[in-house]
Amino acid sequence: MWKQLNSPIVITAMAIAAIFVLKATSKPRLAQEIRGVYQELNDIVQDGASDAQKSQAIQKFAQEIGKQIREGFSSGFTKPDSQREDTDKTFLETKAKIEIKGFKYVQPKWKGREEFLFIIRNNSDQHLSQLKLNFEYYKNGELIDCANQWISEFKFLEPNQEIAVSKDRSFPNGTAKEEYDLHKSDQVKIKVTSFNFKEIK
Repeated sequence: MWKQLNSPIVITAMAIAAIFVLKATSKPRLAQEIRGVYQELNDIVQDGASDAQKSQAIQKFAQEIGKQIREGFSSGFTKPDSQREDTDKTFLETKAKIEIKGFKYVQPKWKGREEFLFIIRNNSDQHLSQLKLNFEYYKNGELIDCANQWISEFKFLEPNQEIAVSKDRSFPNGTAKEEYDLHKSDQVKIKVTSFNFKEIK
């Protein structure tokens, strides 16, 4: 069985399969490098050498590729590129300039819920889209519920723009009307968790 697995044909098939999987999700530059690997493997297979020589050549080539991949992963984890660092820095700076204000409980439109209003203000110089918020619900200082929700009230939030948002929270299923007060929160903490930068052309 080891002899079959060690066959150049099997090794090449496995390598080509892996290459096409990577190629389907790779960037153009990486795809070009992968095509080079594919061509190199084909050259080895089509060479007039014996099976043993082909196996040895393929194994040596695979070891070198594996070494380069490991070095690439190691470099990616230990040395973030400057572009990634700049993006993270811009995200954190912008996040700090998104203001949540004017929180107010209001009369719910539906039974078995609590409803509240608040205002989101973008104090940054960036256009923002796909804003996501985390809601933490407290009662007597104790966390009783939480939720992560997309804010769909706007396509994008312009610099220095603010918008009023209405959200609600449902009580547990089966909660009787006389038990509503037991499940109502008395404080809601709202935090920005993610958003995208919108490029306006």
